[in-house]
Amino acid sequence: MIQAVVFDWAGTTVDYGSQAPIIAFKQAFAHFDIHIPTAEIRLDLGLDKLTHVKKMLANPAIQAKWLAKHPETPIETAVTEIYTEFQRRITAVLAETAQLKQGVKELVTYLEANQISYGSTTGYTQSMLDRILPLAAKQGYRPQANVTSEQTNGVGRPHAAMLLAAIKQLGVTEPRNVIKVGDTVNDILEGKAAHAISVGVVEGGNLIGLSQGEFDQLTIAEQNELRNKAAEELEAAGADYVVNQLSELIKLIPAINEAATQPQVETAPLLLTPGPLTTSRTVKEQMLVDHGTWDDEYKEDTQQVRAALVKLANASKKTYTAVLMQGSGTFAVESTIGTAVPKQGATLMIAINGAYGQRMAQIADYLGINHVDVVFDEDEVTGLEKIMDKLAAHPEVTHFAMVHCETTTGILNPIETLIPKIHAMGIVTIVDAMSSFGGIPINVEALGIDYLISSSNKCIQGVPGFGLVIAKRQTIDQTAGNARSLALDLYDQYQCFEVHDGKWRFTSPTHVVYAFLQALKELAAEGGVPARNRRYAHNEKTLRQGMMTLGYQPVIDEAVQSPIITSFRYPSKDFNFQKFYNYLKEKGFIIYPGKVSTIDSFRIGNIGQVFNDDMVRLLALIKQYSVVEV
Repeated sequence: MIQAVVFDWAGTTVDYGSQAPIIAFKQAFAHFDIHIPTAEIRLDLGLDKLTHVKKMLANPAIQAKWLAKHPETPIETAVTEIYTEFQRRITAVLAETAQLKQGVKELVTYLEANQISYGSTTGYTQSMLDRILPLAAKQGYRPQANVTSEQTNGVGRPHAAMLLAAIKQLGVTEPRNVIKVGDTVNDILEGKAAHAISVGVVEGGNLIGLSQGEFDQLTIAEQNELRNKAAEELEAAGADYVVNQLSELIKLIPAINEAATQPQVETAPLLLTPGPLTTSRTVKEQMLVDHGTWDDEYKEDTQQVRAALVKLANASKKTYTAVLMQGSGTFAVESTIGTAVPKQGATLMIAINGAYGQRMAQIADYLGINHVDVVFDEDEVTGLEKIMDKLAAHPEVTHFAMVHCETTTGILNPIETLIPKIHAMGIVTIVDAMSSFGGIPINVEALGIDYLISSSNKCIQGVPGFGLVIAKRQTIDQTAGNARSLALDLYDQYQCFEVHDGKWRFTSPTHVVYAFLQALKELAAEGGVPARNRRYAHNEKTLRQGMMTLGYQPVIDEAVQSPIITSFRYPSKDFNFQKFYNYLKEKGFIIYPGKVSTIDSFRIGNIGQVFNDDMVRLLALIKQYSVVEV
């Protein structure tokens, strides 16, 4: 149920066409004899204004203009001087453009009558906002909370900090009960990052960028063309809804509330599993259209995915590449091991503390690869001392493989400690980061990882269909002819992508690729891997503490617990897991059975399109079950 609405200012509630910042930026730059096109300024409208100045001056073309006019003044100084001039110019402009947009007063009347609070976030500073507030108040618009980036330690859009602060000031505890309204892509991203409902407004907004007089002079066809283009940009950014005018929220809010009260019997259960996992509606919708594998646009999209993965791995595209492999994550693991390890004169060492380390050993057996296993207990991390001792006893080892997050238990193995030391010995390193990549920050290049493996249906929150390998170019370039399989030849797959501009060797999972592209966009909108990691960690903490309160003990120690999946011991000897599982499934949650060979346990995942309130609902159900059944 909608409890609050948080608005943007310029282009949303006041200043039709978002003219004030454009005028002030143009005047500020012109003061230094620098002339910036309006389109260039509008690109990042919605950011806090100091950040906006920095982004413009990071543009090589604008830098060149500055240095041509002011060769003695460094760019860092230019930022300060232009921002100071902008602040001076905007003061006068704000008063001239503070007229409320059509529909604002009508919407405010509705919100107040229905006891829905409302506030604002803005890219303006507090002094700028103080100029607008009394002018808006005279027109009947008085937001109950107004947040600038000065209240959030300088963190503005597209991050969630300002919106979360406004939500807190309005007394709302759940962001998904809040609508964030804005006219820029950065407004939409701010709403998505906070997990609020994002609504884009078209008319009078930045993406059309015309004054009301200019817009009214257009033909109806021209107006519709601009509306549609703006709406498409807002939807592409992830807007849940797009409206032409703010007054349309008067009908939209009751519709959202009504949908929230409907029974969810037909809704698929929430997957609390380590993958496949619950995905967003927008990711699923990408699979409703059929695509051709030879299409140039599709090949470009494949290249876009590959480049994004390398960036996500904190690696440079010059040093690393991304290779996509049809099939599940295990296909990618087998293709990596089968291609990375030469057929002659090579030995693979595998660190094992769970089922997925064991699976790598099984793959090596099937492929006839010499391997040395370093086995740990399932609730024990892969320790450096034992591995180094084993390496000393086996100088023939040329390759080393380990699992980062072993989802047998949810344990997180210390690749930051192990990989650099093993890499320094000249040994090729392979990391199965199947369940961690995209949900736990990993600096592949700094650690010296030669191959990092994951899949489309894990923390990036896509759907099953392909595995992915982040590979060091210098290493994979030496593997021609190593593969024991035609279809799983990682080197040939890599070469096909490189030589044929993103072409897959064999029929590719087109629908999955498009869903994955959307998932990558949503990961960026959330704030990237660090933000997603925080959400997953919050889920895990809530789950762990709540389950312990109910008498369920975790299998592994909190110090080595990943945020991905948590294993719990059966609460009693006569605990019936199947009955427990069926009960939760009927209530809308699917969990995993245990995989620890020596302990009766079950597992609950914390990843996917899952939020803290989902964990709270789950715990409430488990509490009810435990009172009756356990």
